Amino acid sequence: MKRLALLVLALAAFAPATANASIPCRDRIYNDWYADGKIATTYPLGCYRDALKHVPADAQTYSSLADDIRSAMQGARERLKGKSVPTQIGKGGTGAVQAASATISTKTHKAPHDPSAIAAASQTPPGGSTIAAAETSGSSGVPVPLLVLGAFALLLIAVGTAGAVAKRRRT
Repeated sequence: MKRLALLVLALAAFAPATANASIPCRDRIYNDWYADGKIATTYPLGCYRDALKHVPADAQTYSSLADDIRSAMQGARERLKGKSVPTQIGKGGTGAVQAASATISTKTHKAPHDPSAIAAASQTPPGGSTIAAAETSGSSGVPVPLLVLGAFALLLIAVGTAGAVAKRRRT
């Protein structure tokens, strides 16, 4: 009897743990969205809430993932009330979103590491064409701190020159 108990304990210690092998529902939402930029399946409302809590910072900054999850959650609420709602929610994407989906693990969600790919994929206007990431950047030209430092340097040069000229006139 003791041998059998030891055998069972040994097998239990080395047996793979399959209880935690299932994918969290938030990762299923992320994978659904990363596939084509749309959430095409209705999930339980708790999954949407969990997905919103865990949206990666880069995806929140450079994509419409959080907004699309909120829209899909609202659509799921409307479906529960019996209203007609589009089955796919999201802006849709291009090859950049599909390329970004290659970085998604089936067990844990990892956001794409190329912000320009996410930005290009998330900037789809109502017409459907994708705007290039370079066209959407809001900054162009010389940074303001550099301009301020340059003006300060010119002011110091002017004051120094004025002091040198004044000293020569006195002598």
